[in-house]
Amino acid sequence: MEKDFILFEANRGGQTALLPLPKSGNIPKGGRLRAAMFMVNRDNTSSITPASTVMGILMDNELLLLEAVQGKRMLRSLQLPTDVSEPGRLLKYLWDAGLHSAWVMPATTLSRTVTCSWLEQASNHWVVSVHPDPQEPTRPIRALLWPRERNQGEARRLALAFPEYAGWGWELTDARSLLATVSYLDQVLTRSVTGSPDLLAHELLNDLTHDAAVSPLRYSPVDLYALSGSGTTLVSLRECARDVVWMRPLSVMEQCQRYVHKYVHLSWHLQAACGAPLGEGAPQYCASGRAYDGMRPGIWRAHVERAGSVFDGKQLPSGLDGEWMSTPQVRCCQDIGYRVQVREGWYWQEAHDPLKRWGTTLWQAASRLHRHPQVYRHALGRANALHSITRLAELGISTLALEQTVGGWSRPDWWVQVVGLGRALLFAQLVSLVRKGTMPVLVDRDAFWVISDEAHPPSAVPGLVTAQQWRGYTAGYAAPLLLTSEVRDAFQRAQHAGELALALDTLAGEVLP
Repeated sequence: MEKDFILFEANRGGQTALLPLPKSGNIPKGGRLRAAMFMVNRDNTSSITPASTVMGILMDNELLLLEAVQGKRMLRSLQLPTDVSEPGRLLKYLWDAGLHSAWVMPATTLSRTVTCSWLEQASNHWVVSVHPDPQEPTRPIRALLWPRERNQGEARRLALAFPEYAGWGWELTDARSLLATVSYLDQVLTRSVTGSPDLLAHELLNDLTHDAAVSPLRYSPVDLYALSGSGTTLVSLRECARDVVWMRPLSVMEQCQRYVHKYVHLSWHLQAACGAPLGEGAPQYCASGRAYDGMRPGIWRAHVERAGSVFDGKQLPSGLDGEWMSTPQVRCCQDIGYRVQVREGWYWQEAHDPLKRWGTTLWQAASRLHRHPQVYRHALGRANALHSITRLAELGISTLALEQTVGGWSRPDWWVQVVGLGRALLFAQLVSLVRKGTMPVLVDRDAFWVISDEAHPPSAVPGLVTAQQWRGYTAGYAAPLLLTSEVRDAFQRAQHAGELALALDTLAGEVLP
């Protein structure tokens, strides 16, 4: 279990180590102050003899190391020597530290000035493999390095990462927040995150769907971008399932209440991927819609009437999403009280769940972070890690629909089944909320907002956010947003749901200026 740490003078040739801080009950009065005073000590030597160094954070004048010593994780802070301004010397220093990976802290001199060509200057003595930023090819996202001459049998490689250009979107306040973020992800995903989100998302999707990736299951014998209905118009599968984005005005009762709460789901698409049945082989056309059974994957053209359902687009979001819908969407419309008549469709006789292992792995990783805050103690690092898992999930889902020429899987039918099931799962959650008397005022993809007199987020929507049984939801605001006149004005002025969501997040301080 992770612990709080203090810098403590250890008898290691003058070096200082970051060791576990005892519980407050075991420290005499003034002990914490004396312990904290050790934090001014830094090692000014370049001699490094690590036990088992895992990773490090490189700052302008300091290297923060995370080590494994006798099965325990410890931190060590070292002052950088003055002769590491050249790439070869810097790499030697990091290599001698025993590092497998090092992250350059954003906004440091090295992060702001580094170029791919600067790293390649060390290629006389180092094997240098640089992955540049596609948007700015002179900037590196990651470099893999190892000495041209090294001990026989040593397979270690040093990954030097530049998160400032990788596109993760992490909120970082200091080196420890970065170290917590990358170490938490390393633990729950059991792999390094030194590359970009796109690269890791592709790696995870391919590795965790290996059977589907190498078998005919992944490939369709027909052009899925050229399906058509009874007429000649092509069925645009990417238009068959859209995210739910909706808002309504505040009711008279809600305007008299005190708080605005936001709740964010990890990813409905990811949850859907854990069990979505996906088609194998060539789809079959049904001109009458009789083949629809609510189970087998398919794309259907249906005539839908709301028939008095409360999901009318005014009180609650509408379940209608175009004339063509996936099987889960058609079933969802039936479940929320719509009158549905299926006219025609394409369907698959054979179905499998090739994304189950991938989806379950990411879901369980997020669950570990959420359910064990006593282990993953750094709140910002934990939030960054959860955000990253959501990002990896969405990138993985998007890969399904992309054509193979741009690195995708050319399976838009899989994409529409997953996204459609995610949409259906959201509506099932809304049904559960309404039955318990909770009426959202705003839905924006994986997030929804409610008005309440309860200040405590778990009490405002009972049973939604619990530590015992995680359902994918977290409270979006650390403290509820007061329903001030400024917030009421935001509801009145907003032209669409996305604008209102951004306004509320800004007022709650969740959007950086």
